[in-house]
Amino acid sequence: MNILFLSNLSGNLWTGPNNSVPAQIAAQKEQDNIFWFNLRCKVPATWTERKLPFLTSKEISSARLANLPAPFNHPDIVVVEEVYPHHFSRMIADVQRANIPYIIIPRSQLTRQAQRRKPLKKWLGNLIYHKQLVRRAAAIQYLTKQEQADSGTKWNKNSFVLPNGINLPDLPSKNFSSDKIRAVYIGRLEKYQKGLDILLEACRQIQDKLRAARFTLTLYGPDHSDSMASLLPLVKKYQLEDVLFFKPAAFGKEKESVLRHADVFVMTSRFEGHPMGLIEALAYGLPCLVTTGTNMREEIEKYNAGWTADTTVQSIASALEKMLAERAQFAEKSANARRLAEQYDWAEIAKQSHQIYEEIIRGNK
Repeated sequence: MNILFLSNLSGNLWTGPNNSVPAQIAAQKEQDNIFWFNLRCKVPATWTERKLPFLTSKEISSARLANLPAPFNHPDIVVVEEVYPHHFSRMIADVQRANIPYIIIPRSQLTRQAQRRKPLKKWLGNLIYHKQLVRRAAAIQYLTKQEQADSGTKWNKNSFVLPNGINLPDLPSKNFSSDKIRAVYIGRLEKYQKGLDILLEACRQIQDKLRAARFTLTLYGPDHSDSMASLLPLVKKYQLEDVLFFKPAAFGKEKESVLRHADVFVMTSRFEGHPMGLIEALAYGLPCLVTTGTNMREEIEKYNAGWTADTTVQSIASALEKMLAERAQFAEKSANARRLAEQYDWAEIAKQSHQIYEEIIRGNK
C-alpha cells in the first residue's frame, strides 16, 4: 500500500504533533510504502534521525500532487494531519479530482471546545473551505472516544478511533519520594487550553494541605499565547511561590530525567486530542492526575492509574486532596500506569492502521 502523509508542522518539538506524527509515520513505514510531505521547511534533527522519506515545500517547485515522486503522485490513500491551518488546498484538490481516498486526523481541532476558540475565524474558515474538506474525507480518525464524542457527527458520518502510540522506555523499579511529593507537568504553558488558570486556583484553595504534604508542582514548557504574563502574577498573588515553579521546555535526556525522578504527573486540560506528554508520563510509571478534557479520564479510571476530575476548580482541588490522601497507593498506581501505556505500542497501532486503510481503499473502488 502506498500512503502519502500531508502535514503543516512547525517543527517545534514542544507541541505534541511534532513528536507524534513522525513517530506514527516511522511505525507505519514498517507496514507500508510511505511518503511524507510537510509544507513547512523547519526540520528538527529528531525527524532526520528516523530516516523517513519526506520533502518540504522548499524542495519541490509547487505543492501539487504531480510534483511528488512516483508512486506518491498517485498514492492509494492520503493521511491529512490536522485541519487548521490548511495551506496545501491545491494538493488536496488534486487528490479529490483523482478520486483518491483521504482521511483526516484532526487532533482535537473539531471538538466543540476547540471550535469555541476564535469562533468567528473558524466559522468563516469552515464556511469557505474546511467544512467541505472534512465532509469529503473518506473518514475521520479520532485519537480517543472522548474526542470523537466531543466532535459530534456533523463533520463526517464516517469515523473511527485509533490512538497515538509510544515506544516504551526501559523502566527500572520506580522509587517514590519518602517525605515529599514531586509533581510535574510537561507541555505548552498555555493558560486556557491546558487549564493552567483553574489549576492555579485549585492549588490556591488547598495550598495549606499541599504545603503540609511538601507537595511541589514544576511545570516545564514554552510560554504560549503570552500566558506567563498572567500566570506568574497569579502565583505571586496566591502566595504559591513555594508550591508552583515554571521552567523552560525539557527535551530528550532532560525530559527523561524529569519523568524518572517525579512522583506524579498533572494535566488539567480543557481539551486535547490524545496528549503525548500524558502517554509518556504513564510509560514512565507516573500516576497521573487528569481532567476530562485530557480525553484519557476513562482510561485512567479503568486502570486505576491516578486521579481524575471534571474541568473545574473545585473538582481539581478535590482530586489533589485525594492524591495527597492516597500517597501509600503510589506504587500500585505506578504499575497500573505502565500497564495502561503498554496498550499504546506504535507497532500494534500501525498494524491496525494498515487494516483500516485497506478497508477504506476497497470501499472507495
